[in-house]
Amino acid sequence: MSRSEYDAVVLGCGVLGLSIAHELKRKGLKVAVVGRELPEDVQSTGFASPWAGANWHSFAVNEAEERRDEFTFREFARLSKELPDLCERRPYFYYWSEEGRWQIPWYKDLVFGYRDLPPSEVPAPFKFGVTYEAYTLNTPLYLQHLASTLRALGVPIIRQRVSSLDEAYSLPSVGPVNLVINATGLGARTLLGVEDPLVHPAKGQTVLVRAPDVKECYGLVDLLSRPGQSSYIIPRPGPDSHVILGGCYLPNDWSTGPNPEVATLILQEAHKLCPRLDGKGGKGTWKDIDIISHNVGLRPVREGGLRCEVEERTTGQSRRDLLPKGGKVGGGRKVAVVHAYGIGPAGYQSSLGVAIEVGGLVDSWMKQGANGARAKL
Repeated sequence: MSRSEYDAVVLGCGVLGLSIAHELKRKGLKVAVVGRELPEDVQSTGFASPWAGANWHSFAVNEAEERRDEFTFREFARLSKELPDLCERRPYFYYWSEEGRWQIPWYKDLVFGYRDLPPSEVPAPFKFGVTYEAYTLNTPLYLQHLASTLRALGVPIIRQRVSSLDEAYSLPSVGPVNLVINATGLGARTLLGVEDPLVHPAKGQTVLVRAPDVKECYGLVDLLSRPGQSSYIIPRPGPDSHVILGGCYLPNDWSTGPNPEVATLILQEAHKLCPRLDGKGGKGTWKDIDIISHNVGLRPVREGGLRCEVEERTTGQSRRDLLPKGGKVGGGRKVAVVHAYGIGPAGYQSSLGVAIEVGGLVDSWMKQGANGARAKL
């Protein structure tokens, strides 16, 4: 078997794959990133990353998730100072009318200036509210920033469809490697050698609008009558005055077309949260909102949450009858894969914390000299 100049292949060009590649490069590994979609494919529904809002609003339900989100939050503070067109700190406002709907979040003391709003600061028709400051991202630009900095560091980002995990250890464009990072998102459901039945999509739908007067994030805490529907407003950093209006969360819905009824409800509810969206100082209606596009993305959800672990394996032993030719090269090799998929709607706000965690797993595996890997870290 010819020797490769690379130590690892990262499968997946979403925000997790690119963030992990950065962390491994920082640790001194030579890595290549491989994906069916590239970071520039911002119109593709084949991966979720281009379609996210995205704001830092933690959904963490355990200590591991809190740790990932907190690390990312603190890194966003640095990013907002260095690249304000990609990441910006701004006020958040959450409103509701049904008493008891809001639960004090674990991150109350992490964000800036968390406080309950007095009735005089809660706009009609709502009765309660909270505010604090956190970060929002311009997701398409952030993806391209991650990609361009990787390329500048000599990390190739290769467009290639990989249908089996075994193929990734012997890609002609990379050469043989003993380590693969599986950041394939929804692809983990069908990737031969993984085929995780716990992975499923959760459809999200948003409306991208232009609203120069809206600089704050807003969210509705009350439930809406349509199942899976919610209401939130996320201004994107940068000079374009773009604002994301959402949204919905529809598990196991694979459709990638926007639903006009959902879009109408998104616009109506967003205008209630922030009438200034109409561009007329709140004196217009939701029909006056300046629409740029209707968007749909499929969140890569996994029952039980993110899978983040090392698996040692032997190539050529899983579904050999279905393996493409490339997956049969070097059969019987002792290798490893670090799985990092199933993040659901938390990709951006957890991404840098997940990358650190994956880096630690890789570090431990290589220090053990497992499977003949170079213990170079």
